[in-house]
Amino acid sequence: MKKLLFMIAVVVMLFTACDNKPEHIYDDHSADLVGTWTCLTENYAEALIINADGTAVSYGVEDGEYWENVRGTVVTEGNNITMTFEDDDNFTGHFDIIPGMAFSLFEDSGERYIYQYCANDLADEIVGMWVCTDAPTENGEAMIIHAFKDNGKAIYTGFGTYVDEYLVNEKTNYKVIGDLLFYALPQDKLAEGEYSYITKKLTYKPNGVAYGDIMEEKVMKSDIELTSIMLRIKQTLELPGNKYDYIKTFVTNVKGEDKDIPFLNTSFNFAKMDGSIIDKFLKSILFTVEFPEANKIKYSYLLEGQNVVIEAPIEVEGNKMTIKMSANNPAYQDVDMYAFQDQDNTQMHWYMYTTSFEKFFGNTSVALMLGYGQLDKDDTEGIANVYKTIADAVESINLSLVMTKAK
Repeated sequence: MKKLLFMIAVVVMLFTACDNKPEHIYDDHSADLVGTWTCLTENYAEALIINADGTAVSYGVEDGEYWENVRGTVVTEGNNITMTFEDDDNFTGHFDIIPGMAFSLFEDSGERYIYQYCANDLADEIVGMWVCTDAPTENGEAMIIHAFKDNGKAIYTGFGTYVDEYLVNEKTNYKVIGDLLFYALPQDKLAEGEYSYITKKLTYKPNGVAYGDIMEEKVMKSDIELTSIMLRIKQTLELPGNKYDYIKTFVTNVKGEDKDIPFLNTSFNFAKMDGSIIDKFLKSILFTVEFPEANKIKYSYLLEGQNVVIEAPIEVEGNKMTIKMSANNPAYQDVDMYAFQDQDNTQMHWYMYTTSFEKFFGNTSVALMLGYGQLDKDDTEGIANVYKTIADAVESINLSLVMTKAK
């Protein structure tokens, strides 16, 4: 943010200096305008491609309405500019430019739009799957998973800020021009009059962290800049031989009964739940996950100083992983979740929505109660009541776990 503010200050200072040039001196800036330029404000975004022959193509969003491939021409005379487009959204006025960096358009009303030069188009770099474990949302930090295909289709899992609900594998459309991402919001979930598109400014950093490539996404919302850092992850899982230690929990969208549910030496209240309680518990038992084979998972944790190991078969389809706990005991429930690995398999991320969490938490509760002798493995009614107690207490929850490769 500080870098951005500094750059804007420099641009404004230099543009001000340009205004002090004697009126009889005119420079031909037509060649300096050639290239891709992008502008992002709260309610307006545009990617403008200007060619050497003065033709131009515009892509943009204004107040949530999207346009693309709108053709036009750009004519300059000194620092005066005329932009004419086939949709009749034209501009005539004054402009200042710092070649290779930015140019600014001035309306007669005094309003100014600053366009930044975009040397690299990120349409190819964005293709793939990305995860952000601490994306800023109105419900706090949450994990989001975004997959971008090379056919302009995208799949989103996580909290949808603009639709105010959690989405799982929501399909939509996108387009990248220069460093701007134009993203279609799910039309069937929008209230009347809501934006249909949003725009994000991208910054791509190959091998930006030890775990691999990162993509910074900046969006303007209510005149506030929100930035998410996305890590590139694999779209297929490589499990055999990998072992991971638990390191962090993210819990969002928690609603439930205002009632304490006893759980070993602690209790959970889903009306007051946050991630700290689960985080503290999983760290206290040294929770570890291992994949001895492609179709098998092994949980390990400490119980009163004793190492407890639970194995179960798994089914994997892309990033969806189903833990078949019922194969161990029909009283257990199978859990569907989404798992993601970075490029070197050094991190694993798990994402669970409400029903998945209830089953995962229920399985863990039953396993621990069996270990403590509080349940009998043949007491199907007692085991079923554990799951029912949890399901009755939880209205909604989204759980994300982050694990790092065991040394």
